[in-house]
Amino acid sequence: MRKIKAVLAGQPNCGKSTIFNLVSGIEQHIANYPGVTVDKKTGFFKFDDYKIEMVDLPGTYSFSSYSLEERVAKEYILNEKPDVIINVVDASNLKRNLYLTFQLLEIGIPVVLVLNMMDVAKRRDINIDSKKISSMLGCPVIEASGAKGLGKEEIMKAITTLYENENSIEEFQINYEELESYISYVENEIKTSTSNLSKRWLAIKALEGDETIIDFLSKEISDIKEILQKQNELFQTTYNKNIITFLATFRYDSAELIQEKTVVHKNPNKKTLTDKADKIILNRFLALPILFAIMFLVYQISIVYGYKLTDYTWPILASFKNFVIDVMPKANFTDVPMITDFTIWMVNSANALLNYIPIFFILFALIAIMEDVGYMPRMAFILDRVFRKFGLHGQSTLPLVLGGAMVGGCAVPGVMATKGIADDRARMATVLTVPYMNCLAKVPFYTLLLGAFFKPDMAIMMFFISTVTVFCALIVAKILTSTILKNRETAPFLMELPPYHLPTFKGVIIRASQRVWVYIKKVVTIVLAVAIVLFAMLQFPGLSDESKIKYDFLAQKALVEFDEKVKNTTYYEYLNDKEKISLALNFYDDYRAAKMVNSSSSVDEKYEKENQTLYKFIRPLSDNDAKKINVALRKLSTDRKNILREMKNEKIENSLLGMMGKSIEPITKYAGFDWKINVAFLSSFAARESAVATLGSLYENNKADNLRAEEAMAQNSGYTPLHATAIIIFMLLTPPCIATMIVVKMQTNSFKWMLFAIFFPVSLGVFIASFVFTVGNIYSWSGLEAMSYFYFTVLAITLILAFYPNKSINWKGGAKNFKN
Repeated sequence: MRKIKAVLAGQPNCGKSTIFNLVSGIEQHIANYPGVTVDKKTGFFKFDDYKIEMVDLPGTYSFSSYSLEERVAKEYILNEKPDVIINVVDASNLKRNLYLTFQLLEIGIPVVLVLNMMDVAKRRDINIDSKKISSMLGCPVIEASGAKGLGKEEIMKAITTLYENENSIEEFQINYEELESYISYVENEIKTSTSNLSKRWLAIKALEGDETIIDFLSKEISDIKEILQKQNELFQTTYNKNIITFLATFRYDSAELIQEKTVVHKNPNKKTLTDKADKIILNRFLALPILFAIMFLVYQISIVYGYKLTDYTWPILASFKNFVIDVMPKANFTDVPMITDFTIWMVNSANALLNYIPIFFILFALIAIMEDVGYMPRMAFILDRVFRKFGLHGQSTLPLVLGGAMVGGCAVPGVMATKGIADDRARMATVLTVPYMNCLAKVPFYTLLLGAFFKPDMAIMMFFISTVTVFCALIVAKILTSTILKNRETAPFLMELPPYHLPTFKGVIIRASQRVWVYIKKVVTIVLAVAIVLFAMLQFPGLSDESKIKYDFLAQKALVEFDEKVKNTTYYEYLNDKEKISLALNFYDDYRAAKMVNSSSSVDEKYEKENQTLYKFIRPLSDNDAKKINVALRKLSTDRKNILREMKNEKIENSLLGMMGKSIEPITKYAGFDWKINVAFLSSFAARESAVATLGSLYENNKADNLRAEEAMAQNSGYTPLHATAIIIFMLLTPPCIATMIVVKMQTNSFKWMLFAIFFPVSLGVFIASFVFTVGNIYSWSGLEAMSYFYFTVLAITLILAFYPNKSINWKGGAKNFKN
């Protein structure tokens, strides 16, 4: 079976992804282009005797080198040399889309032109003569509608036909008139190039100042830059024109000529639904309220209702954990096998992340819907003016919202959503500031501290927490873009407002599934590797010999007390040594864990069938001896848990991680942190959800008083509300988890930036928390007073920086708005 390598190219918002999903189906693979963070989507399908590999190039308005996407698309064609290019254009806006088509045709690779959204064009009374377009451009033209599934067979047939007749295709040329002699001169100078791409296209792009092409040619022609500079100066002197401007104008004029000869618009002045909707959605006074309402709806559906879905997925994950526990070696009272401890740790680490998949799926599906509908660019347009003051721009909106601009986001999809930001400086600034948002995993931690120290003021404190992070992120963005990021590449921010479209169910599901799979594959595997390191750091060096003797004594004491209570029962033969007691106790604990996941009678049936005698101890009914054993088992289970908890706490205190917590106490003490808080922060870096569990474990007093975690912390920690405020400020400014940092590495393609995203916020958090705690002690501030001063200081700095000019910005004027 012969193979064809095809690429899909087109401008943003032309429906390229819909065509890609239509033609390639579900057999798709997502990776990154080498060395960059732009998604590379590849689809595979068979047609006739061919196996076709289709690569979806990033959407680009032209084949220049202004943006990362344009460079990636051009470099792929230069290096991979595809057999066929499928150029998708928006049929309802032919003139603008033909600008890219001309550049693709000039490459010299066979091109199939796909007129997508023909249904939209017909609704607007636009008639297109596709045969005449084919004749004028010299390439096959296919009418299609990706949203309605029309054109699939025709596209696949055109690909194979072009491949079979490649040698009979004439090279497309635009007569650039006065520039032709200059093109011919450069073309002659580069004739020695070994590239099999069109020498004319290479000459045109080089004259245009395309850095990618110039660098490509420089490898074989050492003086190419001098040649190009001389020709540019000569053209400028002769015609008083700039070559770049001349080419752009000539292409648009050529596109207009083709449109005039092939397109008939019966009612061009007719107001479209998009025009009518934008009068409301982009209204000066209504735009922001509508945007906030939509974002709140996205937050409500994905985070709130999505989190409720975890009530259904968590039992599945918990059942998997119970299954794993069942097949692992059992504990012999307090002697837990290392392999069992390690396996449960790994399952817990994985489950903590997999539990968020319903949230992510809904989140990514809603993003796909907003992209398809056409609201995403409008959101960026609305907020561009505000964000531009801080070195960000409108496209930073969604990542910040997903990260938790409203409490309860997640930094992982927030950072992942920065892919679409073309401006490298703004993209990097957004990647590095999204982690400042309030992710969902931090909310239980805030709740713990507020419940312990701020019960009367929980509402106002939560308001401060939920809004101050946005101000902090803007301040950091301003600082970064004015200092270490100021020399990063920028791109002109041309904001297109495409017409509104109805999304396709298939397209939304495919894109949401792909993004979730990327999360699972690229994040969870790395997080599990980190979990292994953390497990080792918590286990070693382990308990001292003296401690082992102490805990062995406590275990033996609990077993003796149990034996005294059950030795006169008729079931004593089943409980007369340590191994039998451990078997009964493990059976009891496993049953309770299973009932917490599934309270149906099937659990009882399963355990009764497994061991009828031990089941009597769990559900004794009217059997008095079984009742005595049941009471004794409950007491023994509590004793074992207390002993294991004490062993765990001592292990943590003396572990490598505990030593690290103590080693940084001389620094963190100025913020009011002791080693226990340090350990809680360090151990929770794999997943912030564990911060509450760690603190709860460290501050429990092991008494049978059933104190809730916040009550235990308030009574046993020795902390004041001022301590709590300093801890909250530190948590606000520090990165959420290792998963977020791994995604930062993925998006920046650099360990250096990942480490910066860890150490800069941590240093900033320690400094500010120490400052607030120290000043608060001097002036005897309450926790609420300290938070209020911190909040209004940050707000004032934000307002001052908003009016401070950002001199490092290269492109003026903000978002340029042009509609289809």
